[in-house]
Amino acid sequence: MTDFLTEHATTLLALLTLVSAFGGAVLGAKIQANGGRAQALAAQKAAETAAAAALQAVREQTDRAAAASHAAAVRDERMGAIADLLRTVREFTRTLDQLYSEPDEASVDAAYGHFFQARSAVELLAPTALTATFTRVLVTAENLAALARKRAEAKRASERLSRLSYQFEGQAEEARLALELLAALRTAAVAGEDEAGPFRLAHGALCLVSGLTSAEQLALVFDHKRPALEPVLAQHREEHSEAMAAFITQARIVLGVVN
Repeated sequence: MTDFLTEHATTLLALLTLVSAFGGAVLGAKIQANGGRAQALAAQKAAETAAAAALQAVREQTDRAAAASHAAAVRDERMGAIADLLRTVREFTRTLDQLYSEPDEASVDAAYGHFFQARSAVELLAPTALTATFTRVLVTAENLAALARKRAEAKRASERLSRLSYQFEGQAEEARLALELLAALRTAAVAGEDEAGPFRLAHGALCLVSGLTSAEQLALVFDHKRPALEPVLAQHREEHSEAMAAFITQARIVLGVVN
C-alpha cells in the first residue's frame, strides 16, 4: 500500500488538487447562489414593506379626506339647521306680537309648525355644547306663546274699549266707567282683597258696552284679575332676547365662525 502511494503520489496529488478545486468551485457557487437568493428575498421583503407602507399611507390619506369631508358636511348641516331655527323662531315671535293687535291664530299656528320642525332638526344635529342655550331659547319662546294665547284677546279688547272711551258720542261714558271699574278690580286682585264685588261691577259695566262682544267682555274682566300685561310682556321679551343672544354666541363658537 505504501509502495502504491509512493509510486502514484504525483497522480494522486494531481487528482486531489482537481477534486479540491472542483469542490471549492461547487461550494463557492453554492455560497454565491445562496447569497443571491438571500439578496433577492431581502429585496422582495423590502419591496413588500414599501408597498404596504405606501398602501397604508394612501388609506390614511383617504380616511383623513373622508373625515374632513364628513366634518364639513356635518358643519354645513348644523349651520343650516341653526340658521333655519333662528329664522323660524323670529317669525314665530313676530306673529305672537301681532296677535296683540289682530286675531290671526292661523298665522301663529303656521309659524309654530315651522318653528317646531326647525327645532327638531337642531335637536338631531346640534352638539351638546348648544343644549343649554338652545333649551333656553325654546323655553322663552314657549313662554311668549303662552302669554299671548292667554292675554292677547284681552289686550285687543282693552284697546277697543279705550278707543270707545274717547268718542264724543255713542258709548264713551259707558266705556270710561268700565275702564274705571276694571282698574279697581285689578287693584283689588293684586292687593289680595276680596274681588267678588269689583268683579261683578266691572262685568256689569262691560255688558253695557255694546261695542264689545261677550267673549271680549269676559276676556277683559278675567284679565284684570291678573297683574298688568305690559311689565310681564316686557320681561318675557327681554328674557327671550337674552336667550337668543346667548344661543347665537355659542353657535358661532361651535361652528368656528368667531372673529
